[in-house]
Amino acid sequence: MQKCYLVQTLLQVEPTCINCGTVTSGTYCANCGQRATVKRLSFREGWNDFWARIYGFDGMLPRTLRDLTIRPGKAAVKFIERNRVQYYGPVGYFFLMITLLYVVASLLGIDMVDFLKNAADTGLQKPPKAGSGQEKFMQETVRVVSDNMKVVSFIIVPIQAFCSRYIFFRKSNWNFIEHMVLPFYALGHLYWFSIASLIAFWLFGSFIPNWAQMILGIGYFSFAYANMFTYQNRVKAFLKGFGVYLVSQLALGLLIAIAIVVLLILNPEVFELLKPSNNL
Repeated sequence: MQKCYLVQTLLQVEPTCINCGTVTSGTYCANCGQRATVKRLSFREGWNDFWARIYGFDGMLPRTLRDLTIRPGKAAVKFIERNRVQYYGPVGYFFLMITLLYVVASLLGIDMVDFLKNAADTGLQKPPKAGSGQEKFMQETVRVVSDNMKVVSFIIVPIQAFCSRYIFFRKSNWNFIEHMVLPFYALGHLYWFSIASLIAFWLFGSFIPNWAQMILGIGYFSFAYANMFTYQNRVKAFLKGFGVYLVSQLALGLLIAIAIVVLLILNPEVFELLKPSNNL
């Protein structure tokens, strides 16, 4: 009897991970996250694997979308407080949404340069004259922004974090890097509105007005900060969130103006484009 039990014990092999060889005891490998049981490749298995990656191991993506819509500040707080399983990371989500914006534009056959021109038009000033130097300068500027969208979009994040950490929410116990979490999440989530604008153009031939996107952005950011910093009055936190948005946009505008001045100094050809004689 003992000999038979010993043989059974020796023959019993603990399951190991296909990827890293670690002994597994659950649905996923505790070391690398590989599924413990993987079926033979088939259409059904490929479809299930696709949705598992989109949906997340435990509903991560739907939960991220839901909470960034109804309680963005709370989602940022949970991530800051070391909960790294419940939501997509803020940086990853931010760049995922920029990529998704370009994918949707490509699928719909929409030129991102045209989209960015619409975003740059505030409606507060007359558009440059067709064929003028100003129009050529604007077209080149928009093209550069479109080609470097991720970098340009990233610049505003540390500016907002600085305004939040050192100007409006100084009493919080979070450091500068932790104050970057909410801007990454909020800016990334607002790209859904940009995607909606692309779809609106595809369906109706016109983008959602830039002023509407601006109002939504201000309201969402203010709400997100009021939802995040609960140690003070909600209305006060809302107004401070508006302050973070406004001051950071002004600071970004100042940096852009400085960059244009430097460009004019270093490149006389740009100066020629903006001369009044070339814009009559």
